Amino acid sequence: MIHSNNNIRAIILVLIGMTVFAAQDTFIKILSTSTNLYLIYLIRCIVGLTIIIIYLKYKNLEIIFKTHYPYLTLLRTFTFFFGFSLYYFSLSKLSLPMAVTLFFVSPFFTSIFSIIILKEKVGIRRWSAIVVGFIGVYLVMDPDFNNFNIYTLFPVLCAICYSFTIIIQKKTSDKDNVFSQIIHIYLSALFFALIIRSTILNYNFDPNIVNEYYSILVPWKIDNFFNFILLVNIGFTGVIGFFCLFSAYNSGKPSAIAPFEYIIIVWALIIGWLLWGETLDYKGFIGLTLIVLAGIYTFVRESKLQKSISIDKPLR
Repeated sequence: MIHSNNNIRAIILVLIGMTVFAAQDTFIKILSTSTNLYLIYLIRCIVGLTIIIIYLKYKNLEIIFKTHYPYLTLLRTFTFFFGFSLYYFSLSKLSLPMAVTLFFVSPFFTSIFSIIILKEKVGIRRWSAIVVGFIGVYLVMDPDFNNFNIYTLFPVLCAICYSFTIIIQKKTSDKDNVFSQIIHIYLSALFFALIIRSTILNYNFDPNIVNEYYSILVPWKIDNFFNFILLVNIGFTGVIGFFCLFSAYNSGKPSAIAPFEYIIIVWALIIGWLLWGETLDYKGFIGLTLIVLAGIYTFVRESKLQKSISIDKPLR
């Protein structure tokens, strides 16, 4: 009964966490028309680090900046930063439902990386789930090869990067705790954002290039107080979502709660339709269904086989 109650509490936390992340993605999409992506990153990191440090101080927990795996940590943080740079940029080019849905192929890539890097054995059932998931991706993307929208690849590339970082985190979590790992991500993102600010924006790009990559090349400025509030809220939502998800995974059974992360797709469909009139076509909805079902099957199957690589960490 206690375990059941823990699962219920964990599910509620997951639902709250993914709802918060849906809000974060919405704020970033709104700001992408006027605010530089890496300025968003910078303020998100500053706010996030401030909240985490205050929390650790309040709980009398040690604030650890050092890592026992410097090279793997650098690889993990850079891959994470690069992947989510692609994802957040894609929000300025794709509908919110499409970007969010395509990102959720990450469990399949996590399984693939676990085969390559961790030498885990994957049977025909999980390979079948992976194939079905990628069929779903194809349907959501619905590529026109004569006029292919390359930006549909960005959430998928983000999923690949994220899955790779999950495998690295699996190897480093024996000595680097959760809070130090998230601090590494924030500090690295802050550093990378400042590097980009001091390099890319010093070039004079062709106006057509600036227009195409506006959310990256627009000058660093905050146009109004409303945008400032959104920027601060992005920092808060990132930390709140993180706390909710990791609290959920620490208190509940991962295989029981992981499927509820897909609630963010429902929120993306609702928010995209309400704010921008965005939705998926019938192929997209079929593809979404295949991705969700294959993902849930992957969670259930790995739980039965006690292979927790894909399900013992949040998908965000």
